[in-house]
Amino acid sequence: MSRRSSDSPETPSRVRGRRERTARHRAAIRPVLWRVHFLGGLLAAPLVFAMAITGILYAWNPQLEYLLHRKALTAVAEGPDRPLSEQVASARQTRPELRLSSVTPAAPDAPRGEATTAVTLVPVAAGSNRFEKPNGAVTVYVDPASAEVTGSVLEANRPDEWLRNLHSNFRIGKFAEPISELAASWLLVSVLTGLVLWWPRGNRALGRNFRFRIPGRSRWRSLHGLVGVAASAGLVLFIVTGLTWTTYAGSWVDLARGQFDSDSPEVSTVLDRTGGPGSEDSALSGADSTDTAGTPPGIDRVAAAARESELTGIVVLEPPKEPGRAWTAEEDDSSWPVEQSAVAVDGTTGDVVDRVDWEDYPLLAKATSLGIDFHQAELFGLATQLLLTALAVALLVLIVAGYRVWLLRRPSGSLGAPPRVGSLLREAPVSVLLGFALLMVLLPVLAITLLGYLAVERVVRSARRPSTG
Repeated sequence: MSRRSSDSPETPSRVRGRRERTARHRAAIRPVLWRVHFLGGLLAAPLVFAMAITGILYAWNPQLEYLLHRKALTAVAEGPDRPLSEQVASARQTRPELRLSSVTPAAPDAPRGEATTAVTLVPVAAGSNRFEKPNGAVTVYVDPASAEVTGSVLEANRPDEWLRNLHSNFRIGKFAEPISELAASWLLVSVLTGLVLWWPRGNRALGRNFRFRIPGRSRWRSLHGLVGVAASAGLVLFIVTGLTWTTYAGSWVDLARGQFDSDSPEVSTVLDRTGGPGSEDSALSGADSTDTAGTPPGIDRVAAAARESELTGIVVLEPPKEPGRAWTAEEDDSSWPVEQSAVAVDGTTGDVVDRVDWEDYPLLAKATSLGIDFHQAELFGLATQLLLTALAVALLVLIVAGYRVWLLRRPSGSLGAPPRVGSLLREAPVSVLLGFALLMVLLPVLAITLLGYLAVERVVRSARRPSTG
Protein backbone atom coordinates (compact mmCIF):
# COMPACT_ATOMS: atom_id res chain seq x y z
CA MET A 1 0.00 0.00 0.00
CA SER A 2 1.62 3.23 -1.11
CA ARG A 3 1.65 6.37 0.98
CA ARG A 4 0.67 9.60 -0.79
CA SER A 5 3.55 12.08 -0.87
CA SER A 6 2.95 15.32 1.06
CA ASP A 7 4.13 17.36 -1.91
CA SER A 8 1.90 15.65 -4.47
CA PRO A 9 -0.25 18.00 -6.56
CA GLU A 10 -3.70 18.76 -5.22
CA THR A 11 -6.61 17.14 -6.94
CA PRO A 12 -9.42 19.28 -8.37
CA SER A 13 -11.73 18.00 -5.65
CA ARG A 14 -9.36 19.11 -2.87
CA VAL A 15 -8.97 22.56 -4.44
CA ARG A 16 -12.72 22.84 -4.84
CA GLY A 17 -13.26 21.78 -1.23
CA ARG A 18 -10.78 24.34 0.09
CA ARG A 19 -12.43 27.08 -1.93
CA GLU A 20 -15.83 26.08 -0.64
CA ARG A 21 -14.61 26.22 2.96
CA THR A 22 -13.06 29.64 2.37
CA ALA A 23 -16.25 30.91 0.77
CA ARG A 24 -18.31 29.53 3.66
CA HIS A 25 -16.08 31.25 6.21
CA ARG A 26 -16.30 34.52 4.33
CA ALA A 27 -20.06 34.19 4.08
CA ALA A 28 -20.19 33.59 7.82
CA ILE A 29 -17.98 36.49 8.87
CA ARG A 30 -19.27 39.11 6.43
CA PRO A 31 -22.60 39.73 8.24
CA VAL A 32 -20.67 40.05 11.51
CA LEU A 33 -18.35 42.66 10.02
CA TRP A 34 -21.22 44.47 8.34
CA ARG A 35 -23.18 44.73 11.59
CA VAL A 36 -20.13 45.89 13.58
CA HIS A 37 -19.33 48.45 10.87
CA PHE A 38 -22.90 49.73 11.06
CA LEU A 39 -22.76 49.95 14.86
CA GLY A 40 -19.57 52.01 14.60
CA GLY A 41 -21.39 54.56 12.47
CA LEU A 42 -24.45 54.51 14.68
CA LEU A 43 -22.62 54.88 18.02
CA ALA A 44 -19.56 56.95 17.18
CA ALA A 45 -19.98 58.82 13.88
CA PRO A 46 -21.61 61.96 15.38
CA LEU A 47 -18.85 62.16 18.01
CA VAL A 48 -16.14 61.57 15.41
CA PHE A 49 -17.66 64.29 13.22
CA ALA A 50 -17.35 66.81 16.06
CA MET A 51 -13.85 65.61 16.96
CA ALA A 52 -12.71 65.96 13.34
CA ILE A 53 -13.73 69.62 13.32
CA THR A 54 -12.11 70.36 16.69
CA GLY A 55 -9.05 68.41 15.57
CA ILE A 56 -8.60 70.70 12.57
CA LEU A 57 -8.73 73.73 14.86
CA TYR A 58 -6.25 72.15 17.28
CA ALA A 59 -3.84 71.26 14.48
CA TRP A 60 -3.57 74.95 13.59
CA ASN A 61 -3.34 76.10 17.20
CA PRO A 62 0.10 77.80 16.84
CA GLN A 63 -1.21 80.06 14.08
CA LEU A 64 -4.39 80.79 16.03
CA GLU A 65 -2.42 81.66 19.14
CA TYR A 66 -0.21 84.08 17.25
CA LEU A 67 -3.27 85.82 15.79
CA LEU A 68 -4.97 86.12 19.19
CA HIS A 69 -1.91 87.16 21.21
CA ARG A 70 0.27 88.80 18.60
CA LYS A 71 0.95 91.89 20.72
CA ALA A 72 2.16 89.87 23.72
CA LEU A 73 4.33 87.60 21.53
CA THR A 74 5.98 90.45 19.64
CA ALA A 75 9.17 92.22 20.80
CA VAL A 76 9.70 95.77 19.53
CA ALA A 77 12.79 97.10 21.33
CA GLU A 78 16.19 97.22 19.64
CA GLY A 79 19.54 96.38 21.16
CA PRO A 80 21.12 93.48 23.05
CA ASP A 81 19.08 91.33 25.40
CA ARG A 82 18.88 92.36 29.02
CA PRO A 83 19.97 89.78 31.64
CA LEU A 84 17.37 87.06 32.02
CA SER A 85 17.10 87.75 35.75
CA GLU A 86 16.04 91.30 34.97
CA GLN A 87 13.41 90.10 32.51
CA VAL A 88 11.99 87.65 35.05
CA ALA A 89 11.93 90.30 37.78
CA SER A 90 9.96 92.60 35.50
CA ALA A 91 7.40 89.87 34.82
CA ARG A 92 7.04 88.94 38.48
CA GLN A 93 6.32 92.49 39.52
CA THR A 94 3.03 92.28 37.57
CA ARG A 95 1.80 89.36 39.71
CA PRO A 96 3.78 89.38 42.98
CA GLU A 97 1.34 86.99 44.68
CA LEU A 98 2.35 84.16 42.34
CA ARG A 99 5.51 82.05 42.33
CA LEU A 100 7.79 81.26 39.44
CA SER A 101 7.06 78.00 37.61
CA SER A 102 9.17 78.21 34.45
CA VAL A 103 11.01 80.58 32.15
CA THR A 104 11.29 80.20 28.38
CA PRO A 105 13.88 82.67 27.07
CA ALA A 106 13.42 84.14 23.64
CA ALA A 107 14.86 81.72 21.09
CA PRO A 108 18.34 82.95 20.06
CA ASP A 109 17.77 82.15 16.39
CA ALA A 110 14.35 83.85 16.18
CA PRO A 111 14.17 87.00 14.02
CA ARG A 112 14.30 90.22 15.99
CA GLY A 113 10.81 91.36 16.86
CA GLU A 114 9.19 87.92 16.73
CA ALA A 115 10.17 86.36 20.07
CA THR A 116 9.58 87.38 23.66
CA THR A 117 10.61 85.74 26.93
CA ALA A 118 7.77 83.75 28.51
CA VAL A 119 7.59 83.71 32.33
CA THR A 120 4.98 81.31 33.72
CA LEU A 121 3.68 82.10 37.21
CA VAL A 122 1.42 79.87 39.31
CA PRO A 123 -0.30 80.09 42.71
CA VAL A 124 2.05 79.37 45.62
CA ALA A 125 0.12 76.28 46.71
CA ALA A 126 -0.17 74.82 43.20
CA GLY A 127 1.36 71.41 42.53
CA SER A 128 3.79 70.53 39.77
CA ASN A 129 2.58 68.90 36.55
CA ARG A 130 4.64 69.35 33.41
CA PHE A 131 1.70 68.35 31.17
CA GLU A 132 -1.00 70.53 32.69
CA LYS A 133 -0.89 74.04 34.10
CA PRO A 134 -2.71 74.55 37.43
CA ASN A 135 -5.73 76.78 37.81
CA GLY A 136 -4.73 80.41 38.03
CA ALA A 137 -1.50 79.96 36.07
CA VAL A 138 -0.53 82.93 33.91
CA THR A 139 2.29 83.48 31.44
CA VAL A 140 3.78 86.97 31.29
CA TYR A 141 5.70 87.96 28.15
CA VAL A 142 8.70 90.26 28.28
CA ASP A 143 10.61 92.09 25.54
CA PRO A 144 14.17 90.71 25.94
CA ALA A 145 15.86 93.94 24.79
CA SER A 146 14.00 96.33 27.10
CA ALA A 147 12.82 93.94 29.86
CA GLU A 148 9.37 95.54 29.55
CA VAL A 149 6.21 93.45 29.78
CA THR A 150 4.40 93.13 26.43
CA GLY A 151 1.34 91.26 27.73
CA SER A 152 0.09 88.22 29.61
CA VAL A 153 -2.08 85.19 28.90
CA LEU A 154 -4.11 83.22 31.41
CA GLU A 155 -3.19 79.58 30.70
CA ALA A 156 -6.79 78.39 30.98
CA ASN A 157 -7.74 80.77 28.15
CA ARG A 158 -4.86 79.86 25.86
CA PRO A 159 -6.06 78.39 22.52
CA ASP A 160 -3.90 75.31 23.07
CA GLU A 161 -5.53 74.46 26.40
CA TRP A 162 -9.04 75.52 25.36
CA LEU A 163 -9.00 73.52 22.12
CA ARG A 164 -7.35 70.52 23.79
CA ASN A 165 -10.23 70.28 26.28
CA LEU A 166 -12.78 70.86 23.51
CA HIS A 167 -11.28 68.02 21.48
CA SER A 168 -10.82 65.54 24.33
CA ASN A 169 -13.90 66.10 26.52
CA PHE A 170 -16.00 68.74 24.70
CA ARG A 171 -15.20 71.07 27.63
CA ILE A 172 -17.59 69.15 29.86
CA GLY A 173 -14.82 68.04 32.21
CA LYS A 174 -12.27 65.30 32.63
CA PHE A 175 -14.98 62.80 33.58
CA ALA A 176 -16.21 63.04 29.95
CA GLU A 177 -12.89 62.05 28.36
CA PRO A 178 -14.02 58.40 27.91
CA ILE A 179 -16.46 59.79 25.33
CA SER A 180 -13.59 60.63 22.97
CA GLU A 181 -12.01 57.24 23.72
CA LEU A 182 -15.30 55.57 22.78
CA ALA A 183 -15.38 57.47 19.49
CA ALA A 184 -11.75 56.61 18.66
CA SER A 185 -12.22 52.92 19.54
CA TRP A 186 -15.28 52.51 17.35
CA LEU A 187 -13.68 54.51 14.56
CA LEU A 188 -10.72 52.11 14.53
CA VAL A 189 -13.07 49.12 14.27
CA SER A 190 -15.11 50.85 11.55
CA VAL A 191 -12.00 51.52 9.46
CA LEU A 192 -10.74 47.93 9.78
CA THR A 193 -14.12 46.30 9.08
CA GLY A 194 -14.74 48.73 6.23
CA LEU A 195 -11.52 47.68 4.53
CA VAL A 196 -12.49 44.01 4.72
CA LEU A 197 -16.00 44.69 3.44
CA TRP A 198 -14.69 46.81 0.57
CA TRP A 199 -12.00 44.35 -0.52
CA PRO A 200 -12.96 42.54 -3.78
CA ARG A 201 -13.93 38.91 -3.22
CA GLY A 202 -14.23 35.92 -5.53
CA ASN A 203 -14.58 36.94 -9.18
CA ARG A 204 -15.65 40.43 -8.30
CA ALA A 205 -13.55 42.97 -10.16
CA LEU A 206 -11.96 45.89 -8.36
CA GLY A 207 -13.72 48.31 -10.67
CA ARG A 208 -17.12 47.28 -9.27
CA ASN A 209 -16.23 49.18 -6.11
CA PHE A 210 -16.14 52.46 -8.07
CA ARG A 211 -19.48 53.30 -9.65
CA PHE A 212 -19.44 57.08 -9.78
CA ARG A 213 -21.42 57.21 -13.01
CA ILE A 214 -24.45 55.59 -11.40
CA PRO A 215 -26.37 58.21 -9.41
CA GLY A 216 -27.89 57.59 -6.03
CA ARG A 217 -26.73 55.01 -3.54
CA SER A 218 -24.01 53.50 -5.77
CA ARG A 219 -22.29 56.86 -6.21
CA TRP A 220 -22.33 57.66 -2.48
CA ARG A 221 -21.17 54.15 -1.64
CA SER A 222 -18.28 54.45 -4.11
CA LEU A 223 -17.28 57.77 -2.59
CA HIS A 224 -17.45 56.28 0.91
CA GLY A 225 -15.27 53.33 -0.11
CA LEU A 226 -12.73 55.32 -2.12
CA VAL A 227 -12.13 57.90 0.62
CA GLY A 228 -12.01 55.21 3.30
CA VAL A 229 -9.43 53.11 1.46
CA ALA A 230 -7.29 56.12 0.51
CA ALA A 231 -7.22 57.47 4.07
CA SER A 232 -7.20 54.16 5.97
CA ALA A 233 -3.46 53.96 6.72
CA GLY A 234 -3.28 57.53 7.96
CA LEU A 235 -6.47 57.15 9.97
CA VAL A 236 -5.25 53.98 11.70
CA LEU A 237 -1.96 55.67 12.62
CA PHE A 238 -3.79 58.76 13.86
CA ILE A 239 -6.29 56.74 15.92
CA VAL A 240 -3.66 54.49 17.51
CA THR A 241 -1.42 57.42 18.48
CA GLY A 242 -4.42 59.07 20.12
CA LEU A 243 -5.49 55.94 21.99
CA THR A 244 -2.04 55.55 23.57
CA TRP A 245 -2.74 58.39 26.01
CA THR A 246 -6.41 57.75 26.76
CA THR A 247 -7.62 56.68 30.20
CA TYR A 248 -8.35 53.00 29.60
CA ALA A 249 -6.75 51.89 26.32
CA GLY A 250 -3.71 54.00 27.21
CA SER A 251 -3.30 52.09 30.47
CA TRP A 252 -2.02 49.13 28.42
CA VAL A 253 0.78 51.34 27.08
CA ASP A 254 1.61 52.47 30.61
CA LEU A 255 1.68 48.84 31.73
CA ALA A 256 3.99 47.84 28.87
CA ARG A 257 6.36 50.73 29.59
CA GLY A 258 6.49 49.73 33.22
CA GLN A 259 7.06 46.05 32.46
CA PHE A 260 9.86 46.74 29.98
CA ASP A 261 11.40 49.59 32.02
CA SER A 262 10.65 52.01 29.18
CA ASP A 263 9.58 55.13 31.05
CA SER A 264 10.97 58.41 29.74
CA PRO A 265 14.18 59.23 31.64
CA GLU A 266 14.40 62.39 33.72
CA VAL A 267 17.43 64.29 34.92
CA SER A 268 18.33 64.01 38.58
CA THR A 269 18.20 67.35 40.37
CA VAL A 270 19.82 66.10 43.60
CA LEU A 271 22.89 68.15 44.63
CA ASP A 272 25.78 66.96 46.72
CA ARG A 273 25.60 70.02 48.94
CA THR A 274 22.85 70.16 51.53
CA GLY A 275 21.35 73.47 50.52
CA GLY A 276 20.72 74.33 54.16
CA PRO A 277 19.61 77.67 55.55
CA GLY A 278 23.12 79.10 55.42
CA SER A 279 23.79 78.35 51.76
CA GLU A 280 23.80 81.13 49.23
CA ASP A 281 20.75 80.09 47.21
CA SER A 282 18.67 78.03 49.59
CA ALA A 283 16.46 80.87 50.74
CA LEU A 284 14.94 81.20 47.29
CA SER A 285 15.76 77.93 45.57
CA GLY A 286 12.91 75.77 46.84
CA ALA A 287 9.23 76.65 46.53
CA ASP A 288 10.33 80.24 45.94
CA SER A 289 7.87 81.54 48.51
CA THR A 290 10.21 83.69 50.61
CA ASP A 291 10.58 86.38 47.96
CA THR A 292 7.51 86.41 45.76
CA ALA A 293 8.41 89.73 44.14
CA GLY A 294 12.05 88.99 43.37
CA THR A 295 13.95 86.64 41.11
CA PRO A 296 15.43 83.33 42.28
CA PRO A 297 19.21 83.63 42.06
CA GLY A 298 21.22 81.65 39.58
CA ILE A 299 18.95 81.94 36.56
CA ASP A 300 21.56 83.76 34.48
CA ARG A 301 24.13 81.07 35.30
CA VAL A 302 21.61 78.37 34.46
CA ALA A 303 20.76 79.96 31.10
CA ALA A 304 24.45 80.28 30.23
CA ALA A 305 25.08 76.63 31.22
CA ALA A 306 22.19 75.51 29.01
CA ARG A 307 23.67 77.33 26.02
CA GLU A 308 27.12 75.92 26.71
CA SER A 309 25.54 72.44 26.89
CA GLU A 310 24.35 72.97 23.30
CA LEU A 311 20.67 73.10 24.12
CA THR A 312 19.37 74.96 21.09
CA GLY A 313 16.07 76.42 19.97
CA ILE A 314 13.34 76.79 22.59
CA VAL A 315 14.62 75.91 26.08
CA VAL A 316 12.44 75.80 29.20
CA LEU A 317 14.10 76.60 32.55
CA GLU A 318 12.49 75.40 35.78
CA PRO A 319 13.63 76.48 39.27
CA PRO A 320 14.26 73.91 42.02
CA LYS A 321 11.17 72.50 43.70
CA GLU A 322 12.87 72.44 47.11
CA PRO A 323 16.18 73.44 48.75
CA GLY A 324 19.19 71.36 47.81
CA ARG A 325 17.96 70.75 44.28
CA ALA A 326 19.20 71.88 40.88
CA TRP A 327 17.51 73.85 38.14
CA THR A 328 16.40 71.97 35.02
CA ALA A 329 16.83 73.17 31.45
CA GLU A 330 15.01 71.19 28.76
CA GLU A 331 14.64 71.60 25.03
CA ASP A 332 11.04 72.04 23.94
CA ASP A 333 11.32 70.77 20.38
CA SER A 334 8.75 68.35 18.96
CA SER A 335 9.67 68.79 15.30
CA TRP A 336 11.82 66.39 13.31
CA PRO A 337 14.64 65.64 13.98
CA VAL A 338 13.59 65.46 17.62
CA GLU A 339 15.78 67.28 20.14
CA GLN A 340 14.78 66.58 23.73
CA SER A 341 17.97 67.01 25.69
CA ALA A 342 17.71 68.11 29.32
CA VAL A 343 20.30 69.12 31.90
CA ALA A 344 20.26 69.75 35.64
CA VAL A 345 22.27 72.83 36.64
CA ASP A 346 23.50 73.92 40.05
CA GLY A 347 22.20 77.48 40.39
CA THR A 348 25.10 78.47 42.65
CA THR A 349 28.01 77.34 40.50
CA GLY A 350 26.45 76.92 37.05
CA ASP A 351 27.78 73.34 36.91
CA VAL A 352 25.82 70.71 34.98
CA VAL A 353 25.17 67.87 37.44
CA ASP A 354 23.16 65.54 35.19
CA ARG A 355 22.13 65.21 31.54
CA VAL A 356 19.61 63.18 29.51
CA ASP A 357 19.57 63.12 25.70
CA TRP A 358 17.10 61.73 23.17
CA GLU A 359 19.47 58.81 22.61
CA ASP A 360 18.95 57.80 26.25
CA TYR A 361 15.22 57.19 25.76
CA PRO A 362 14.11 53.52 25.55
CA LEU A 363 12.56 52.47 22.24
CA LEU A 364 9.00 52.29 23.60
CA ALA A 365 9.35 55.70 25.23
CA LYS A 366 10.57 57.14 21.92
CA ALA A 367 7.65 55.58 20.04
CA THR A 368 5.13 56.94 22.53
CA SER A 369 6.64 60.42 22.45
CA LEU A 370 6.77 60.51 18.65
CA GLY A 371 3.18 59.26 18.46
CA ILE A 372 1.94 62.04 20.72
CA ASP A 373 3.88 64.67 18.77
CA PHE A 374 2.40 63.34 15.52
CA HIS A 375 -1.14 63.30 16.92
CA GLN A 376 -0.73 66.91 18.06
CA ALA A 377 0.46 67.98 14.57
CA GLU A 378 3.91 68.93 15.87
CA LEU A 379 6.29 66.24 14.59
CA PHE A 380 6.93 67.53 11.06
CA GLY A 381 5.56 71.03 11.50
CA LEU A 382 3.49 72.38 8.62
CA ALA A 383 3.57 69.05 6.73
CA THR A 384 1.87 67.27 9.65
CA GLN A 385 -0.66 70.07 10.05
CA LEU A 386 -1.65 69.69 6.39
CA LEU A 387 -1.73 65.88 6.59
CA LEU A 388 -3.92 65.76 9.70
CA THR A 389 -6.22 68.40 8.23
CA ALA A 390 -6.61 66.25 5.11
CA LEU A 391 -7.37 63.18 7.27
CA ALA A 392 -9.96 65.13 9.26
CA VAL A 393 -11.64 66.33 6.06
CA ALA A 394 -11.60 62.73 4.77
CA LEU A 395 -13.36 61.68 7.97
CA LEU A 396 -16.05 64.30 7.44
CA VAL A 397 -16.61 63.09 3.88
CA LEU A 398 -16.68 59.45 5.05
CA ILE A 399 -19.34 60.18 7.66
CA VAL A 400 -21.54 62.25 5.34
CA ALA A 401 -21.30 59.65 2.55
CA GLY A 402 -21.90 56.78 4.99
CA TYR A 403 -25.03 58.38 6.40
CA ARG A 404 -26.24 59.13 2.88
CA VAL A 405 -25.83 55.47 1.88
CA TRP A 406 -27.70 54.40 5.00
CA LEU A 407 -30.59 56.81 4.39
CA LEU A 408 -30.93 55.70 0.76
CA ARG A 409 -31.06 51.99 1.68
CA ARG A 410 -33.07 52.32 4.89
CA PRO A 411 -36.67 51.14 4.54
CA SER A 412 -39.23 53.70 5.59
CA GLY A 413 -40.01 53.48 9.28
CA SER A 414 -37.10 51.15 10.00
CA LEU A 415 -33.61 51.60 11.41
CA GLY A 416 -32.17 49.81 8.42
CA ALA A 417 -29.61 47.88 10.46
CA PRO A 418 -27.94 44.83 8.92
CA PRO A 419 -29.57 41.53 9.87
CA ARG A 420 -28.75 40.11 13.27
CA VAL A 421 -25.75 37.83 13.45
CA GLY A 422 -27.55 34.94 15.11
CA SER A 423 -26.03 31.50 14.51
CA LEU A 424 -23.60 32.92 11.95
CA LEU A 425 -21.34 33.99 14.81
CA ARG A 426 -20.72 30.32 15.64
CA GLU A 427 -19.63 29.62 12.07
CA ALA A 428 -17.09 32.45 11.87
CA PRO A 429 -13.38 31.50 11.73
CA VAL A 430 -11.84 31.09 15.17
CA SER A 431 -8.90 33.35 14.22
CA VAL A 432 -11.26 36.21 13.44
CA LEU A 433 -13.18 35.77 16.67
CA LEU A 434 -9.95 35.63 18.70
CA GLY A 435 -8.69 38.77 16.98
CA PHE A 436 -11.90 40.63 17.79
CA ALA A 437 -11.80 39.38 21.38
CA LEU A 438 -8.25 40.69 21.72
CA LEU A 439 -9.36 44.03 20.31
CA MET A 440 -12.12 44.23 22.92
CA VAL A 441 -9.61 43.54 25.70
CA LEU A 442 -7.26 46.26 24.43
CA LEU A 443 -10.16 48.70 23.97
CA PRO A 444 -12.31 48.36 27.12
CA VAL A 445 -14.67 51.18 26.18
CA LEU A 446 -15.41 49.40 22.91
CA ALA A 447 -16.21 46.18 24.76
CA ILE A 448 -18.50 47.89 27.29
CA THR A 449 -20.50 49.79 24.67
CA LEU A 450 -20.82 46.76 22.36
CA LEU A 451 -22.02 44.48 25.16
CA GLY A 452 -24.35 47.21 26.36
CA TYR A 453 -25.84 47.64 22.90
CA LEU A 454 -26.35 43.88 22.49
CA ALA A 455 -28.07 43.73 25.89
CA VAL A 456 -30.42 46.59 25.00
CA GLU A 457 -31.15 45.03 21.63
CA ARG A 458 -32.05 41.72 23.27
CA VAL A 459 -34.37 43.45 25.75
CA VAL A 460 -36.11 45.40 22.98
CA ARG A 461 -36.46 42.27 20.85
CA SER A 462 -37.94 40.34 23.77
CA ALA A 463 -40.41 43.15 24.48
CA ARG A 464 -41.59 43.15 20.86
CA ARG A 465 -41.98 39.36 20.69
CA PRO A 466 -45.68 38.43 20.85
CA SER A 467 -46.68 36.50 23.93
CA THR A 468 -47.83 32.90 23.50
CA GLY A 469 -50.06 32.83 26.55
